[in-house]
Amino acid sequence: MDLQSLILAAIEAVQEVAQHEASEGVLGTLGINWKLFLAQLINFGIVLFIFWKWIVKPLGKTLTERQNRIEAGLKNADLMDMEKKKFDEWRQAEMKKTRTEADQIIRTASDSATKVKQETIVEAHKQADLLVSQAHAAIAADKEKMVSEAKQELATLVVAASEKILRGKLDSRKDHELISESLKVVK
Repeated sequence: MDLQSLILAAIEAVQEVAQHEASEGVLGTLGINWKLFLAQLINFGIVLFIFWKWIVKPLGKTLTERQNRIEAGLKNADLMDMEKKKFDEWRQAEMKKTRTEADQIIRTASDSATKVKQETIVEAHKQADLLVSQAHAAIAADKEKMVSEAKQELATLVVAASEKILRGKLDSRKDHELISESLKVVK
C-alpha cells in the first residue's frame, strides 16, 4: 500500500472515532465509557463498604478504647499522686508525733532516773548515818566496858598493892572501907 492509501485509512479512522464520540455526548468527549465507569463506581462502593465495616469501625473502636484506657490511666496517676502526697503528709505527721512521744518518754525516764538517783543518795546517807551512829554506840559501849573493866582491874591492883603494904596492919573491915573509897575516887 502506498502512503496515500495509509493516510486515507488514518483519516477515516479518526472520522469514525469522532462520530462515535459525538454520539456518546459529554462523557464520550472526555473519553469515559459510562458502563465501565458505573461498574467501577459500584466496585468502589463495595470496597468502601467492606473497608468501613471491617477495618475502620473496629480500628476506631480500638482507638477509642485505648484513648479511654489512657485517660483512665492519667486520672489514676493523678489520684495516685494525690494519695501519695496525702500519705507523705500523714507519714510526716506520724513521724513528728512519734518523735514527740519519744522525747516525752526520754524526759520522763530521765526525770525518773534523776529521782531514783536522788532517793538512792538520800537512802545511802541515811544508811551511812545509821552505821556511823551504830558505830558510835558500839564504840561508846566498848569504851564503857573497857573503862569498867579497867576500873575493876585497877581496883584489884590497888587492893593487891594496898594489901601488900598494909597486910599486917589492917583488918578486913578496914580493907573494905579502903576499897570503897578508892573506887569512889576512880569513878
